[in-house]
Order: sequence, then C-alpha cells, then structure tokens
Amino acid sequence: MDGEYNSSSPFGASWRRFLPARMDEEGLSQSVLYAMIACVLALIFLSLGTAFFNPTNLISVLQQTPEFALLSLAMGLSMVSGGIDLSIIAVANLAGIFAARLMTSEPVLAALGPDAAIGLACLVALAVGVCAGLLNGIIIVRFGIPPLLTTLGSMMVFAGFGTGLTGGAGITGMPETYVNVVSSSLFGVIPTSFCLVLVVFVVISFIVNNSVFGKSLYLYGENKVAALFGGLRLESTILISYTVCGALASLAGLIMLARFNSMKVGFGDAFQLQAILVAVLAGMDPYGGRGRLLNILPTVLLLQCVENAFTIASLSPFAKKMIWGALLLVFMALNFFFRRIVIRHLTTLAIRRQQASLGADAPPLAR
Repeated sequence: MDGEYNSSSPFGASWRRFLPARMDEEGLSQSVLYAMIACVLALIFLSLGTAFFNPTNLISVLQQTPEFALLSLAMGLSMVSGGIDLSIIAVANLAGIFAARLMTSEPVLAALGPDAAIGLACLVALAVGVCAGLLNGIIIVRFGIPPLLTTLGSMMVFAGFGTGLTGGAGITGMPETYVNVVSSSLFGVIPTSFCLVLVVFVVISFIVNNSVFGKSLYLYGENKVAALFGGLRLESTILISYTVCGALASLAGLIMLARFNSMKVGFGDAFQLQAILVAVLAGMDPYGGRGRLLNILPTVLLLQCVENAFTIASLSPFAKKMIWGALLLVFMALNFFFRRIVIRHLTTLAIRRQQASLGADAPPLAR
C-alpha cells in the first residue's frame, strides 16, 4: 500500500504512513495557518476571557478590518505573480484625497448636490486607483523594471503628488450621508463595509481560481520561462493584476476616508508591512506561484484580533512589533519544517510507484 513503509518502529510502520498521500504544500500552509489561528485565539481567551470575547468588542474588530483586508488582498495578488506592490498605501491616500476634495468642494456640491457629488467622488477615486495600478503595470511590462523598484518609485511619486494637493494638511468634514452609509451595519450587527469586503474577496478569488487570467498569473509566478513558451499573454496578465491592485487600494482609501472622516498623506502607513506579513502568513510565496487568496481574510481577522488584544492588555508598541516578528518567524519555520516532511513523503511514494511499475527488485528504502 502507498502509505506503508519499512521501519524498526515497534508499531511496524513509519509515522510517515499517517501523512495524506495527496498532501501538497498549499494544503500544508493552510493547515498550519488554521492551527495557528486556533492556538492564538485560545491564548487570547485564556488571557483576556470575556474582556475580548464579547459582542461589542468583536463587532469593533470587524469594523477595523475592511481597509486592512483590501490592502492585504492587493499585496497578496501582486505576490502571486512573484512581484510586490509597495505603492498601495500611497494609492489609497491619493484616491481618498481626490474623493475628499470633491465631497467638500462648494462648487461641486452646489452644481450636483450632495448625493451626486458623493457618487462622482467615489468614481474618481476608483479611477485614480485604476490609473495608478495600470501605470505600475506598464512600467513593469514595457521597461522590465522589477516590481519592487517600480512600486517603490511610484509610491514616492504618488505620496509627493498627494502632499502637493493638500500642502501636507488633512481634509476634513466629509458629508454625513457618506460617513453614515459606509459606517452602517447590516441587521445592526455586521458592518456594511465588512460585507463589501466579503463580496470582493469571494469574487476575486473565484475569478483567479477559475479563469485563464488566474492560471496565467500563477504560472507566471511559478515559472516565467514555461509561461513564455506556453504562449500565454503575460503582458496583459501583469497589467490586469496591478490594475486590480490599484482598484483595491482606492477602495480601501474610500473606506478609510469614511472611518476617519478625514484624509491626508500618511494615513495607514502601518498597514504597509502588516499587509506583507498577512500575505506571507496566508501562504503566499514571495517568489510567486503559490497561495490561496481566500486565506488572506481569516489571516487579517487573526492579526486584527491580536492587535485588539494588545490594546486591551495595554502592550507597548515595541512589544507589538516584537510579537509580530516572532509570529512571522514561527510560521515560516513551521512551514519550512513540515514542507520538508511532505517533500520526502511524496518522493518516497513516487519511488515506490516507479518500482512497482517496473517490477524491479530494488533495495529497501532508507528509513
């Protein structure tokens, strides 16, 4: 049988026989992720109890999640292709600044009315995000500049543009209608913005998992040479992926605008490194080609729960950074350890199947 091995174990079989024959690296990462979520939530429960696990606090966690989740999804999508998008915060700020300008402009409000002005502001903000993402994609595809350097440069350009538009000051006084709609709750419990995030995650994950675009994106991240020889339209794939990243960032900017009731350059800077952390914890390979986008949402919820627990426990910012780093290192170490076990397991199965097909009398496998 495939799962049986020779062993000196008193049970007569190696412990490796209990590994699933079809286990793969992505399934392994997902298992480690959900095991970590369970352990962290158990620790929070033992440490804080009902101080954390009460309806008011859990709803607060959901309210603080949407923009973080969208930025992490954008980061994860860029990682699928083996790239990275460091400009997402700057794009979110710039889109929010454009929207805030239009929503608070007296001539626009007088000409269109509050509701039409809000609609126009949202459309302009999304257009800003799409154009910013498209610009990143064009630079990467046409000029061959690595995504890290491209998005680092565009981040500074977008941040400088936003600072020039505002003079470094914040824009405040958003229309109450806009703030109330984005901050409202479904059935008085689930925040509307979180419901929107759920829909975005499901739609994008479905498209990426079930379309030629998604398969091309994963293949490009896994093996660029094979993707080129496979005749895939790689240029359009990269352009679309970074354009979607820009759109997600602008949507995050609109949510931040409503939650803070103001916008300026620098809002959400802490999300930059946290979005990378979320993408890696969710199983996205920095080299590309691996990871499930849908895993990003529970990872964001996990980190938001930990952040909320830090606040309740009154931990210092230095302790928070230390724990974030430790969490990342532990996850990567566990993934590395278990990945080696899975690779050995699959290699052993492949050798046994080959021996069985050849009918050869081969020496026993090493224990």
